[in-house]
Amino acid sequence: MNVADRPPRDAIHSTPVSGAVIVAHGERGGSFSNAIVKGHAVAASKALPDVAVAAGVLSGEPTFEAALAEVASRTDGEILIYPFFMAPGYFVNTKIPKRIADAGLAERCRMLETFGSSAPLPAVILQQALASASELGAEPQASRLLLVGHGSKVSRASAEATEAVAACLRALGGFGVVATAFLEEAPFVEDVVLSDNHRPTVVVGFFNGDGLHAAEDVPQMIGKFDGPIGYTGPVGAFDDASRLIADVIHQACTKTARDTSA
Repeated sequence: MNVADRPPRDAIHSTPVSGAVIVAHGERGGSFSNAIVKGHAVAASKALPDVAVAAGVLSGEPTFEAALAEVASRTDGEILIYPFFMAPGYFVNTKIPKRIADAGLAERCRMLETFGSSAPLPAVILQQALASASELGAEPQASRLLLVGHGSKVSRASAEATEAVAACLRALGGFGVVATAFLEEAPFVEDVVLSDNHRPTVVVGFFNGDGLHAAEDVPQMIGKFDGPIGYTGPVGAFDDASRLIADVIHQACTKTARDTSA
């Protein structure tokens, strides 16, 4: 059951039984991108009154450590760590656990799957892409969905996460073609966009925020396309992203409660 389907709780509530910190990389001076993760935390707090929820970033404000301290002070229960990242990698596997340990909270924290790995995410992306195709006046089956990931010259994590979601999108159907492209590795965005220069195309940014890549790089790279083209922006800023995050946290809390009572 989605959190939105549950009946409202009384406004006056006891101490939260568990906590959750939504953590993103963040950007120094990137107030808009950092505001996205804070907005998801606010939405999750409203949907989950039994859970103490806060947001923190590894770079910028509010800091990850401040969010951890806030949640730890509000509940004696388990603290779930929700990585608002598109793929596991150095930050999720190494940096975040180290900063949790340095804060003295390793024994209380449990890491959840990354945002980009969430099972419901492909369906959310598909609905947004179909809406974008409708705005273009394009028939989805005659159109291309282009999923743009960050990519990397060093690690395969970003590309693998992007390709995994693209495979799910192909299985879901809806678009005639589902392709992938990357900013920092082949196949590059401009090359893929121009390889099919007349098919109506919906571009989806497989990013968690509206930073430089999502807000400037992708729009510039697709600007040479001759046919109908639409850009959804980053998936992390989709309206349904907050609901998805709250659902994952709710399911994790439910599992913890079930395991504890067993």
